[in-house]
Order: sequence, then C-alpha cells, then structure tokens
Amino acid sequence: MDTKKEIRRKILSLRDAVLPEDRKAGSKKIKEHMIRLPCYRDADVILAYVSYRSEVDTMDLIGQALADGKQVFAPKVAGDEMEFWHLGGLDALQSGYQGILEPIETLSYPAYSSLKKSRGQKSSVLMWMPGAVFDRTCHRIGYGKGFYDKYLDRLYNKSDVTPWGKGDGVLTTVALAYECQVLEQIPCEPHDYRPDFILTECGLIEQTIVCDK
Repeated sequence: MDTKKEIRRKILSLRDAVLPEDRKAGSKKIKEHMIRLPCYRDADVILAYVSYRSEVDTMDLIGQALADGKQVFAPKVAGDEMEFWHLGGLDALQSGYQGILEPIETLSYPAYSSLKKSRGQKSSVLMWMPGAVFDRTCHRIGYGKGFYDKYLDRLYNKSDVTPWGKGDGVLTTVALAYECQVLEQIPCEPHDYRPDFILTECGLIEQTIVCDK
C-alpha cells in the first residue's frame, strides 16, 4: 500500500482535476444532505471550516447555519495549534494561515463552552471536518499538520463534550468530501481520529457504505 503522503498527493491531484461546475454541483448536494441530518438539526453549535481551493465549498453551508440560528465557530491557526472562534457572519473573515479565510478573534469556542457550563447548560456540537482522503470505515488522511487530531484530543480530554450518542454535551464529527476522495482502505495510525460520519454528494458513510444518490 502507498504511504499516506503518496495517497494524499494522488487524491488531491484527482480532486483538483474535477471541473469547477462539477465541484459546485457536488457541494450543493452535500449541503442538501447536511441540512436534513438529525445531527445538524439538533446542533446548537457548529464547528465549521472555511473551504479552500478545491475542497467541498462550505460558504453556503455556513450561511445556512447562521440563518438557522446556530452558533458558528471557524478555525484560526496560530503556530502549530488551531482554535475555533465565533463567526458572526461571512463578512467577519480575513485572510490567515496559507491564505485561508479565518475569523476575527472575538469569542473562542472554549470560552463559549465554559460560559455555557457555568450556567448549567450543555451544547449539542457538530464539527465539519475537511480532509484529503478517506475510506469506507471513516479513516481520514488530513493535510499533514495534524491540526484536527490535536484539537480533538484537547476537546475530548479538557471539556465536557463526549462522542455522539452518549448523552448531553454531545460532539458529532462529520467529514465533508467528494466521492473521488473516498477509497476502500487507507493506512491509519493509533493517534488518528476518525470522523463519526463522512458526507459526500452520494450521501452518508458510517463504517459501511450508505448511499442515497
């Protein structure tokens, strides 16, 4: 089997080669699937990501989440670490790490979570994860910096959120990808976090193939 680096390079080249109009159509289908998911409807907090280059376009999704009254946070990179900051609107973004749009620092997700906790409130949190390559059992290859693995490690160990389906303060992770990014099997390591689900233009993947195309 090829190394993670080799697989990442091949699949990103494949994703980049998809025609812009096909990526746009795929992103639209992914949005339509997303807003019907129970984990989206139930979430009061969205830990989003701002799409870059040929990634699944999240701008319409973020706009929809804001219109639906969700508390939306987006990542900002500082050194080797990533933190999510509150996003009041799509106009509150500025160029940041590697030219990716990032939120202006206002209220961080940990500060928001602590405030909710002090009031005896818990959140249902949905995280949208980017990535380079995935497989049918929800393994993920990111872009090589480990931002999401490190962040999820901090989140699970330093907050009251738990993985989906385990009570209050639930965190559900959904990776957004095009079908061309999903392989049957990819190499993985013990420290790699798997998203709970992968959502493509064909539908939802959870351990086994589920397609509503």
